[in-house]
Amino acid sequence: MTNSDIEKWNTRYDIEREAWLERKPRRLLRDFAHLLPRRGIALDAASGVATNGLFLAQYGLRVIALDFSETALKLAMQRAQLSGMPVYAAVYDLSLPWFPDTYFDVILNFRFLERATFPVYRRALKAGGLIFFETFVKADQNISNPHYYLEPGELLKAFHDFKILHWQEDVRQDTTRAVAQLIAQKPSHFVQ
Repeated sequence: MTNSDIEKWNTRYDIEREAWLERKPRRLLRDFAHLLPRRGIALDAASGVATNGLFLAQYGLRVIALDFSETALKLAMQRAQLSGMPVYAAVYDLSLPWFPDTYFDVILNFRFLERATFPVYRRALKAGGLIFFETFVKADQNISNPHYYLEPGELLKAFHDFKILHWQEDVRQDTTRAVAQLIAQKPSHFVQ
């Protein structure tokens, strides 16, 4: 993360404020909401305005929303305070992740890729905890910034020893970009 990245996203959230606030939670999360626990602690990584985190809070989870955009998190906190939802926010650089072991009941990671988070997410989930992960997959070898795209099968491989509740990797209908989706549960007797 660079200062220019932060400035770019802060400006984008400031200019596109209403469009971001009007977004619905990710469809993957809505479609599989029945899997969510009714209490516990959730991490909304790269949360933006925390639309997904607020959705989790409605289910009874306490949510920690992390993003490097202070502007996005201010909008998130305004929404959380207005609705009385237990959402807490912090400006955080996910390129240098650290979370306590076995702390979260749910981890969300949507439209963001930082491979350094994979082992940290694995350790940070409680036994029986869920990870919801959706991001772009490299479908074209000539894409710019290949670091921001998963290799085909990479996400499934990263969580291969979790219980896979949902897995899909295909081209989305509204774009030519391929997307990987994963919902996985950390086994009860998991050994790191």
